[in-house]
Amino acid sequence: MNQGLVRINSIDGIEQVGILYTPNDITDKIVIHVHGLNGNFYENKFLDILSKVYTDKKYAFLTFNNRGKDYISEFTRGDESVIIGGSLERFKDCLLDIQGVINWVREKGYKEIILEGHSYGCNKVLYYYNNTKDNSIKQIVLLAPCDITFEAKKFLSEEEYKKAKEESTRLVNENKEKELIDFSIMANGKISAGTYYYDFLPGGENDFIRYSDGKNGESTILNSIDIPVLIVFGNVDECVLTQPIDIVESYLNNNISNCNIQIIDGANHSYTGKYEELGQIIRNVL
Repeated sequence: MNQGLVRINSIDGIEQVGILYTPNDITDKIVIHVHGLNGNFYENKFLDILSKVYTDKKYAFLTFNNRGKDYISEFTRGDESVIIGGSLERFKDCLLDIQGVINWVREKGYKEIILEGHSYGCNKVLYYYNNTKDNSIKQIVLLAPCDITFEAKKFLSEEEYKKAKEESTRLVNENKEKELIDFSIMANGKISAGTYYYDFLPGGENDFIRYSDGKNGESTILNSIDIPVLIVFGNVDECVLTQPIDIVESYLNNNISNCNIQIIDGANHSYTGKYEELGQIIRNVL
């Protein structure tokens, strides 16, 4: 296996730094990993295992920083700097990030793509595929997919939720979307009004994984996924399991036609101590 730092521009010119792992033999197959909310391309230790699993199976493996990197983060766009990060990003802009990477890997000669997301990255890869139906994407891997709007509400008190909803709504209506409001689970307890209003309240463009709707809940976007989907999460992942595990499993099976769900006993949201088990699942599926 070989590895090297890469710099890839999003469609709107934001530099996305990442690392590309390649097998010793030439390949035209690649896995693109999209990190979760406030994450980055190197933090999750399970990436070390996955890079080896994929390259052993003759896939290249690319993990990169999208604009939701960390909580508040500085990026470059040409000669300028821009401040984004998870507290300031807009979910819909994931199309710009992922398309930039897809264009880059095509230029490098990769023709067959597996698109993989972790946590909030799952919403992003599903949203991208639903919007593009890119026929070079042959499979989707979802690592710990979340019901993001319900999860965000779960970790707030009733008073905090009401205040965030009211303040974000007022500021958006006043065209002050970039102003920060209190949000205890983000950086320094802050999030931009626009990010919260559009992406953390029910009804946003990312609100299509809805375990809170129950086993028989329907998702138009999930129903549109027409390629194989591997889903892996742990049975002690409190971010995924905002509902009982049987509801989560049934909801996903009922909405994704070609769905393979694997549940790791004792695994949390980051698969701590269960990296080998995760790697073995991926190895077996490939």
